[in-house]
Amino acid sequence: MNTNNEYFGFTGKILKINLSKDLIQSISLDLDYVGAFLGGTGYACRYLINQLDKSTIPLSKENVIMIMNGPLTLTRAPSVSRFVICSKSPYTGLWGESNCGGTFGVELKKAGYDGIIVEGKSDSPIYIKITNDDVQIQEANYLWGMGIKKSRKNLKKISESFKVLCIGQAGENLVKYANVNAEGRSAGRTGMGAIMGSKNLKAILVKGNNFKPKLSNPEKFKESSKKAISHILNSSITQILRGMGTSAGVLGSYSVGDLPIKYWSKGKWDNISKISGENLNSKFLVKNKSCYGCSIGCGRIIKIDNKKYTIPLCEGPEYETIAGFGSMILNDDLESIAISNDMCNDYGLDTISTSGVISLLYHIHNQKEANLDGLKLKWGSSEPLKTLIRNIAFRKGIGDLLAEGSCETGKKFGLSEDEIATVNKLEVPYHDLRYCYGMALTYAFSPRGACHTTADSFKVLRHDFNIDFSELGIKKVLMNSNQKDIVRGTILLQDYRSIYSSLISCFFSNPPPSLMLELINFSMGYNYTIEDIKLMGERIFTLKRLFNNKMGLTAKEDYIPKILLEPLKEGPIKNRAPDFEKLKSSYYKLRDWNPKSGIPEKSKLCYLDLDNLKLNL
Repeated sequence: MNTNNEYFGFTGKILKINLSKDLIQSISLDLDYVGAFLGGTGYACRYLINQLDKSTIPLSKENVIMIMNGPLTLTRAPSVSRFVICSKSPYTGLWGESNCGGTFGVELKKAGYDGIIVEGKSDSPIYIKITNDDVQIQEANYLWGMGIKKSRKNLKKISESFKVLCIGQAGENLVKYANVNAEGRSAGRTGMGAIMGSKNLKAILVKGNNFKPKLSNPEKFKESSKKAISHILNSSITQILRGMGTSAGVLGSYSVGDLPIKYWSKGKWDNISKISGENLNSKFLVKNKSCYGCSIGCGRIIKIDNKKYTIPLCEGPEYETIAGFGSMILNDDLESIAISNDMCNDYGLDTISTSGVISLLYHIHNQKEANLDGLKLKWGSSEPLKTLIRNIAFRKGIGDLLAEGSCETGKKFGLSEDEIATVNKLEVPYHDLRYCYGMALTYAFSPRGACHTTADSFKVLRHDFNIDFSELGIKKVLMNSNQKDIVRGTILLQDYRSIYSSLISCFFSNPPPSLMLELINFSMGYNYTIEDIKLMGERIFTLKRLFNNKMGLTAKEDYIPKILLEPLKEGPIKNRAPDFEKLKSSYYKLRDWNPKSGIPEKSKLCYLDLDNLKLNL
């Protein structure tokens, strides 16, 4: 803790709104929570773990949704403009967390708030308008039924300077994996858009100009920020991302066996170059896009113009979206992938879960007879995509089932859980754990269900990637290791990325941990060491585990379906698969979690200063 008990880096205020009571109030940021969990997801989880329990129905007025930025937001530090939306997920029933870049989090801080807590439910559609200290709840009946683009256009008529966070029709129709959009960027996973929809909350507008964060040591912080920016600019990863965005990963991932093909069943595909980042650049790219204060500029603004579908300017598809609507269904039509991405962004759908459930449907259709509203889901066919995406958003026909997700869809057609690529009901992102065995642990133990950003082992632990986290004890390892080195590396990375999700920093920005430590200390007034940061990261990660334990998660749910562990017969990772049971056993021991209950041992909770939580586990 800083000794002056000041809100260095923070505004010191959180906006709390109860929609059932039309109650608007400002509450103080809890400095004890900050000292133990920073901001972002750590702070949100510490708050929400006392508010929610196993009986809380996610899409009821009893659920609480929380938007948080971090202590470095609105400072000179690079790539820290992100914000998070957290709640109990309507999709998994567990910890819900969605991370978003852009400008909304920065504007919220300019208005004088570190976050927003929304409780209750409005009787009719509304939006929240925040102009510094002036906070209003306005009716939004005229916006209900609109897509995100049209909603934002209408709301900008109030004032172009407002930053707009809103949901589309998918959130209104309570699609379980509906997302939230903020100025073109998406908070994608775990269904935060459905929670907003369940509260009749269409949008939040914010405009601020009153606040600038106070830093503990401005001059030294400025120096550290310059060093961090220099490190990022000189990184080869930055050059790649600036050149092609995350779509640069398509060919690279394919070459090593990281890219999934034909619903996780193939290791080779001759048409991969047609959906590459190089092809996206040459055919559709108009310009790059950067989040606030970011030196990388990985976003793609593209243009599509054909007789059937014209998009003047829109966000281009990321790596995950290209894999989901491309290689997962053997679709080599890059234009259809870009259109699918734009439709998801406008309806407010998470592209990973949407493409995951659609690719599962292709898999089902090509295995057995199934009534799919007359659609012919032939491998490689892009024609059904637009219909399926639209029907999911409006819960029409087969889309009503797909809106519930892969597990419910697979169950409906007689598949076992071992045949469905989900972990804790969340679709697995598109990095094959048969390439990097550490990803089996990342997926199995991610607090929000299958998630590649909880620990990007496929990237950080690789010998040929110049991300150096050796100060944390994270060593480069063989991707196909079943030994404790990959378990230990993944655990340390999970803990460190928990720091990232609480600051909140983009995980494409990877200066040395000692430099990140300087930014924390010089902004917030702490004297943390590297060991302190490692401990705090473990505390934040463990807190999210406890949240899930409180919601009913046990060791039985620490599981990887067989479809992801079945060795492929071709390609770079031919005949490879992790020994998940061995890895899991090592993981429990190193984490000091009870292997029968899946709950951290009391000694571990004492070590992490989490033993004062009264969770009755």
